Amino acid sequence: HNQTTTNRQPTMKTTSLLVLAFATTTSAFGSFGKPKATTPKLPMPTFDDATQRYVKSPNDDGVMPYDAIGSALRHGPVPFITRLTNADEYEQGVLKYMGTAKVSRAEAVGNMDAKLNNPLDWSYQKMEEKNGKPKIDYTVLDPKQAALTSVWALAITPLVINVVSSTVSQFNNEPGPCVSKAFEGLGICSSYIPH
Repeated sequence: HNQTTTNRQPTMKTTSLLVLAFATTTSAFGSFGKPKATTPKLPMPTFDDATQRYVKSPNDDGVMPYDAIGSALRHGPVPFITRLTNADEYEQGVLKYMGTAKVSRAEAVGNMDAKLNNPLDWSYQKMEEKNGKPKIDYTVLDPKQAALTSVWALAITPLVINVVSSTVSQFNNEPGPCVSKAFEGLGICSSYIPH
């Protein structure tokens, strides 16, 4: 009788472990027989050969994930200026990226801004992503970057413009003596050189 009880204990432990292992494996890989969740189809643009332009899908509302100021806060002045001064070319770049990379408008806008801000770093990151590195979400607003951009926009840039403007104005009003004998022969400084 003792012999039978002793043999049953290892068998029950083994069976319990197998059931536990199977249950864990099933939950890790999902339930069998359940339909897979489908990802919604993105509204992809098309390329019009006649006009040589990208055309947004009728299902694409064309709404940007953030405005031009959002571009400035995330990626600096270059995408901000591009969005303000060349909106059509910017939109064509977004549509092209959406179509070639098969991504959403939000992801395309973030990548377009990052590329305009620093093309070499952006290209390097894309190469790294192809080699298995994680994707960067360029639409995320980094508070440190936003603060830095605000300081540059509101303090440093106006200061630099003021210094350059004052220097040019001062030079135009009071040019001072000619700084080089080489300019004498060109007639540039003749009125300032004492005879």
